[in-house]
Amino acid sequence: MSVLDFISPDRAVAENGFAPVLRSPLEHELAHAPAGVEDLSLALGKLDVSGEVAGLSLPGAEVVPVAPGRALVLCPYERTAELREQLSGRFHVVDQTGALAVLEVEGERLLLRLTDLDLSRLPATGRVAHVRTLVLRDGERFRLVFPQEYGDYLVEVVTDALKGLAS
Repeated sequence: MSVLDFISPDRAVAENGFAPVLRSPLEHELAHAPAGVEDLSLALGKLDVSGEVAGLSLPGAEVVPVAPGRALVLCPYERTAELREQLSGRFHVVDQTGALAVLEVEGERLLLRLTDLDLSRLPATGRVAHVRTLVLRDGERFRLVFPQEYGDYLVEVVTDALKGLAS
């Protein structure tokens, strides 16, 4: 066991009256969000992988280079433990599943209101509504990966921007 095991949600153990409950950091604010905004926080495992990550490929997972020698692996939540174990022999792996939130939004116009990032050069890390965010693109859909403690704020800003676009 690693000293960082406590940050891996799948390693939480029910004991001494404690019963772990998997909850999204976005669920409260997303109750009021318009269509086109989706919370992927609980659907995705997020592994920060350091080492010789160039060329790393994992079937059924997305390997996103974030810096030289570093990548974020996004995978179905159910595969997080398996991939963490598989990668830990060759790389330094920190499970960021509980630390990072993922919000999916639709529309380039929306993103242009929220960031100065060049949307033709994604994935990229930069400020989205003043929050350091990894932005990934799939057509007109954008995934925003950011520290979970900014969840309420970022959802509120996205919701307000969407209302402005609808006006």
